[in-house]
Amino acid sequence: TTEASVGESEAITMGDRRMAEIRTEDGSLYFYTHSTGSRLPHDAERALQLAEPRRDDTNYALRRVVDHLIHASYSRDSEIGSGLMFDATAEDEYLTGDWGGRASVLIDLTGWEVTVRT
Repeated sequence: TTEASVGESEAITMGDRRMAEIRTEDGSLYFYTHSTGSRLPHDAERALQLAEPRRDDTNYALRRVVDHLIHASYSRDSEIGSGLMFDATAEDEYLTGDWGGRASVLIDLTGWEVTVRT
C-alpha cells in the first residue's frame, strides 16, 4: 500500500477500501473509497448529522451526504480516492473483496440512520 500525508495528524492508506450504500425512496447510490474505509462508519454518521437541516428535502440531503463523504475521503478535486456508482457491482475490487459486492455501511435516508454491516 501507499501512504499519502493528509495534514499533521492523519495519513491515508491506498487500499483501505470500503463502500457505503446511500438509500433513498427512489433507489440507492453507492459511494466507494480507496483509502479511508476504516473511517467510513464515522464519516457516514457525520454526513447524516450535516444533512439533518434538510431532512425533509431528500435531494438536498443526498447532496449534503455525498459532499461530506467526498470531502472526508480527501478526494475532492482529485482523480483518485473515491467515486459514485448506481450499481454496487460496478467496481471489480468490491466484488471480490471482504464485502463481496455488499456495502459495509448503509446510510438510510428513508429511516434516517446509519448501519454498519459486519
